[in-house]
Amino acid sequence: MNTYKALCFWPVVYGILFVFLQTYSEFHFYFVEQNQLFQNTWPYVTEHLLQPGGFALVVSEFLLQFFLFPRAGAGITAALLTAAGWLAYGITRRIAPGANLMIACLLPVVTLMFVHFDFNYQTYGTIAFLLAEVMFFFVLGIKRPAGRLMAHLSAVALLFCLAGPVFLLYAALALTSPPIPPHKGGENTTSFFSPPLWGGIGGEVLLIGILSVYFAQYGEYRHAFLPDGYYHLSLLPRSVIYFSWCSLWLLVVASARLRQQERKRRRWIESIVQIVFVAALCRWGIAEYSDRKSYLMKELDYYSRTEQWDKLLKRCEGTLTNYLYIAYVNLALLQKSELGDRMFAYDQRGPQGLLVDWNKTASVSILLNDLYFAINETALSQEMAFEAYISTIGEGNPRALKRLVQTNLIYGAYPVAEKYISILEHTFAYRDWARAHRRFLYNDAEVGNDPLLGNKRRSLNPHASLSLIDGLDAELQGIAISNPSDRSAITCAGAFYLLEKNMEGFRAWVEKNFATPVLPVLPLAFQEAIIILSEKDPDYWRRFGVSEAVAGRFAEYKRQIVEGNRSGNSNALPSLMRRAYGNTYWFYYMFK
Repeated sequence: MNTYKALCFWPVVYGILFVFLQTYSEFHFYFVEQNQLFQNTWPYVTEHLLQPGGFALVVSEFLLQFFLFPRAGAGITAALLTAAGWLAYGITRRIAPGANLMIACLLPVVTLMFVHFDFNYQTYGTIAFLLAEVMFFFVLGIKRPAGRLMAHLSAVALLFCLAGPVFLLYAALALTSPPIPPHKGGENTTSFFSPPLWGGIGGEVLLIGILSVYFAQYGEYRHAFLPDGYYHLSLLPRSVIYFSWCSLWLLVVASARLRQQERKRRRWIESIVQIVFVAALCRWGIAEYSDRKSYLMKELDYYSRTEQWDKLLKRCEGTLTNYLYIAYVNLALLQKSELGDRMFAYDQRGPQGLLVDWNKTASVSILLNDLYFAINETALSQEMAFEAYISTIGEGNPRALKRLVQTNLIYGAYPVAEKYISILEHTFAYRDWARAHRRFLYNDAEVGNDPLLGNKRRSLNPHASLSLIDGLDAELQGIAISNPSDRSAITCAGAFYLLEKNMEGFRAWVEKNFATPVLPVLPLAFQEAIIILSEKDPDYWRRFGVSEAVAGRFAEYKRQIVEGNRSGNSNALPSLMRRAYGNTYWFYYMFK
């Protein structure tokens, strides 16, 4: 009967997890996939297998490469979480066949799910957890005390080699596992709470952990002994990372206490209590650890990576309070050549929303790399791509590596580009892209004829500097002069003046560049700014090609402002004007 229940219960758990994760965390999985770069070569796999935890790491990286595809991330993660619960159930059944703990075995499932919401956690830790469960399950099947003791000692060492720090969890399970029951008709066997067990396993654990740090396999003791080793090594994880280990240990302790008790008449009460506890834990943990604050950033990152600019812009309609979101908006407008016309149709909040401050994280480095690439700042784009690549939690960032290929092809650094192409050719998801870019190697004509690479090469500023010693304006001016047909750089320069409300700087800039090859006509937002420069001089407007429609709209805007001030309703004026003029530079200049 219990077997039948299990066959029904765990597939249902998988289905619920899959639907929930796909609905709730779809873009999280796409984001996580970018944190590693699995290469299907024997040198790569062998190098990882030779380090502690290498087997679990290789398995996790192999699985993560499929997170790129829709529903694969939710499906694989749901399978791993379900397996954790199913194995926990198998362990409790071996210890206490009559115990009613099936629902309680969801504790490792939900606590692992909580930590999976954090993109700084590596799936490698979940694979290690499963390996510990598998080994403990099989060792529990050994009936002889001496044989089980030797198996425990062997499993601790083997787990360290295969899965890393999880060997401590296994040791804790072994030390609290119940004594082996006596043979039928025989005398009681030695309790497993015995000096040989505690001395043997305890000494082995300490020796392994200390030696691993001494020989620099791990940098800190917390990485050697705790699940911290499965987290971004430069960061300190939240306490949730320990919940799954604690929950499995508590299940073993509870099973040991229940194995001699018969409580069939209260099984339904136990089930209700377990359901209520697990449901309450889920409600609390999802709200506490799901990190919904960063979810929109992950969604925008995905739309940016896949160049779905219209979806990105639609997602960012309305109020935006995060500079990263605004930067994604401006990137999309740049890519659509609409920044100068539509930038104030979105919630702009200053120049930081055009180029955000760099904080040395991989996600911001990737965003800046894309922004710089869009305005033809190839040198800075390459620098940010490299920073993103080396700061990624895993073995590399495929998006950053693709950009390094492109920038080195643009510069004609073909040997470097070839090295990066060779890496991508050994991946599952990016090998076709890499092979397609081989045709550019050592072929200047092919690069020059490519719509993207050729345009970027023509935009190279011969006086470019990573330090921007002459200022961003001068740098963008040089790029625009190098390739007047691409107005991304010059539009970005003008947008900076407007976002800073630096009208004198904008005046000098526009008078210098208007009616030249780099700025033959003014976009809509620039025309609106021209009126602010000389509000009472229509001749000045006409000099810069301000359209009659823009001039007429400004007249109506000014009339409503004057009437609002006269009526004594100035406090409500911003909200009233936003409805009709919230997408103009005049509103931004006056009220934001």
